[in-house]
Amino acid sequence: MKRADRLLFRGMLLYSSLLLVMLLTLVYIAQLVAKSSGPGHGVWSMTRLLSYAALQLPDVAYDVIPLALLLGALVWMSILSGHSEVIALRMSGWSVWRLEQPLLLVGVLGAGLMFALGEWVIPVTAPAAEAMWTNTDAPGAGFHNMGAQGLWLRYGAQIIQIGAVGDGGKVLQDLHLARIRQGMVGVDAMTTASEATFKEGHWSLHDVQFFEITPDQIRMTRVAEMPWSVTLHPATLRSFAHPTRTMTLPTLWQSYQALQSGALSMNRVALAFWRRVSYPWVGLVMILLAVPFVTRNPRGGNLAARVMAGLVLGLGFHFLTEMSGYISVSGGIPPLAATFLPIALFAAIAGVLHRFT
Repeated sequence: MKRADRLLFRGMLLYSSLLLVMLLTLVYIAQLVAKSSGPGHGVWSMTRLLSYAALQLPDVAYDVIPLALLLGALVWMSILSGHSEVIALRMSGWSVWRLEQPLLLVGVLGAGLMFALGEWVIPVTAPAAEAMWTNTDAPGAGFHNMGAQGLWLRYGAQIIQIGAVGDGGKVLQDLHLARIRQGMVGVDAMTTASEATFKEGHWSLHDVQFFEITPDQIRMTRVAEMPWSVTLHPATLRSFAHPTRTMTLPTLWQSYQALQSGALSMNRVALAFWRRVSYPWVGLVMILLAVPFVTRNPRGGNLAARVMAGLVLGLGFHFLTEMSGYISVSGGIPPLAATFLPIALFAAIAGVLHRFT
């Protein structure tokens, strides 16, 4: 690595790291203020508040690392432009792409950090923060209530309503099952169960009431336990009850495949999977935007104006990503398109800037 490469790399790493620390500090202080009153039940001391806010920082870091890379590139390149280093490198024959290469190495490090946070850190810290807020003894303890209407699924000829999901999707509570006639023209049978458990690859219903419906009568049968012949995997059910950010890529892929191959369909998991694959690379696109933005007019504009422009770009990308996600979850566009269209748009803008720089 040449001396100029080392200079660009170290400066980019320094300023991106400083800006990341500043952003995390601001969010940490904001969380302390916002959560100081506690959840309204149980013990909530200052030590618990500090720990809770700290456990949320990996989740925040995952979201703001691309913004830190964008701002770091803008700040460092603006500083170099103010001292004519960029002009000197350009006059010596360095293209914009040659200037970006050391900066993109920092972007690759940021992508690696984001993958590490998403796969190994957030799946531990996010449930721990949730457990601390709900004052449970351990992450994931207790049941996740599915709301007044419950969780509704369709599996073959069965319509399933689940009241609560617990133990990582291996225990379900307050179940109502309806067996639908051919063509969805009526109900053949209704089953209620207080609980369903998954053991050794099979489901069992407990405290069961079975109602067989015929044109002449409704016959009821009670049993303490009976097998439940469905192939719903606990990881799939867990995906409905837990935030997708706490799931690793293999778990997201497993849930995504189960949802796509069965009768179930949920864009939320597919969207989370493709975002987990693509989002760590957003920082590279941001760097490709920042460098030509400075080098097109190295003497124009001050540092504050460029940082403000960087914030507008970062917030614009975040807004576009969130909007496309909402549209995808509602069924408007496929999750794959919702994930990659914002990235492709900003990459195209970066390409245009490169062409005219």
